[in-house]
Amino acid sequence: MIKDYEVFIAHLKRTGRLKLLPHVLHELRGQEARARLLAPRKETVADNPSLINGWRSIEDGKLTDHSGKGALIEIYRNVTRS
Repeated sequence: MIKDYEVFIAHLKRTGRLKLLPHVLHELRGQEARARLLAPRKETVADNPSLINGWRSIEDGKLTDHSGKGALIEIYRNVTRS
């Protein structure tokens, strides 16, 4: 990760690679978006009313669903499998 952007931009200017800056910025934004998606978080009904009740937690890329919506979907799957 780039720690000092002014030094980085000065380096790009000095080496004649300033045209790479838009591509680098695009990649940095993508990395930030991926980090936000993989960051641990917990959703409640206050955050997402479609959960009906309960909560959902995402940690280390794994979803743990203890919501009414998840239970209803599981019941529907069991009924339609038969």
